[in-house]
Amino acid sequence: MFISIDIGTSSIKIILSNPNGEIVKSFRDEIPLHIPQQGAAEHSPNEIYQLVLKGVKSIVKGFESSIEAIVFSTYLHGLGMLDAGFNPISNILTHLDSRAGRVQSLLEEHGVELYRRTGCPPLFIYPIAKILWLQKTSGLDVKYISFLKDYLIYRFTSQKFFTVDYGVASGSGLLNIYSLRWDDYALSIAGVDEKMLPEVVEGAKVLEYMSFPEIGLRDKVALVLGSFDGALQNIGYSIYGDEAILNLGSTAVLRILSRNVILDRDKRMRFFCYYAADGYRVVGAASNNGMTALEWFRKVFLDNIEWSLINSIVEGVELCSNNVVVLPFVAGERFPYRSPYLSYIVVGLGLSHEKKHVVRASLEGIAFVLKAMAKALEENGLSFTVAHCAGGGCSIESLVKIVSQSLCKSIAIYDDNIARNASSLGGVVVAMKALGYGDSISKILLDSIARSK
Repeated sequence: MFISIDIGTSSIKIILSNPNGEIVKSFRDEIPLHIPQQGAAEHSPNEIYQLVLKGVKSIVKGFESSIEAIVFSTYLHGLGMLDAGFNPISNILTHLDSRAGRVQSLLEEHGVELYRRTGCPPLFIYPIAKILWLQKTSGLDVKYISFLKDYLIYRFTSQKFFTVDYGVASGSGLLNIYSLRWDDYALSIAGVDEKMLPEVVEGAKVLEYMSFPEIGLRDKVALVLGSFDGALQNIGYSIYGDEAILNLGSTAVLRILSRNVILDRDKRMRFFCYYAADGYRVVGAASNNGMTALEWFRKVFLDNIEWSLINSIVEGVELCSNNVVVLPFVAGERFPYRSPYLSYIVVGLGLSHEKKHVVRASLEGIAFVLKAMAKALEENGLSFTVAHCAGGGCSIESLVKIVSQSLCKSIAIYDDNIARNASSLGGVVVAMKALGYGDSISKILLDSIARSK
């Protein structure tokens, strides 16, 4: 049995899975988002750690002697500051935190070179930008820099390891995407000494065999670092080659796995290239405005009505009808348009329009951003035939249909429980690779996924 921990922007999900990818037991809880000032979007690392303990304890109960491995998935782009004793002196600034947009122009000066080295365009979401902003505004006495997972591992292993996997590290803007070492050029721009950063290792290998009596595991089990949530969706679905993952979660994302580093030939740097696991890179683009924008629209304008009713509202409204256009940038934007200052705009409204036209246009707005991402990838030789849907938005029929029409691609839909736990199942695959169930992650296809395809 495998315990797979998935820490997302809005919630923590933990599953107990067998080697077939069948979910035997699960846990889910919300992660409080702290907004102390305008533009802020923070998590408490200690709150997340306590949620991890709570969830794992509930999962382990009754299966104490059956656990082979524990594997982690965390979100990208989080940044926290630690003191000399590895205690948090700041919250984790998440990718939704836009305050570093004030220093994005400093990164733009070095943008092309940073992109060529790290695979990360000059964007406010990255920890390198957050570091520059904190240096100008906080006055904190920082000894160590955290990307969340390293701090959780440090606590989880009773202070034995301050370590992060290549995948999470590659989303910092500080890791060289070729050598998989901290990049000297990026560190010099950030004013960071490498000694402040966690050790980086391959996430598809066993970090250590350990017992965890605090959570009920007295026998030693394998601790596997895993990767970040997005890459693990591709790995969980076993999507390689000319197929892509379409994530319709808080963010809207297109991702393709590749053995090679692939960067945008266009100077606009419209997509990223991060490390996934086991030698694979993940190439793609992510919009801040996936379900985050749609949930905001539903709450503010539709009184939180059920999604099934929204499907009914837009039924029969033609694509791009009546010239209503929504620019869905309620949370700024990162790809393929890099600006923290973009906002939500409705264009083209007139007396003849009804609610259904605006609702339809709000869904189309997300789809057109995804279309721009796909165009950027295709211009760099990364075309795909099918997009495999992951995330809660996959259950919204009207949204999936509109995205499919906009991309001119087929979209594969999975069982809802599979779609919502794709990252966790990807963690199971990585843990199985680490334990020798296969010689490559690409050779491990979970039975539960095969049946759901």
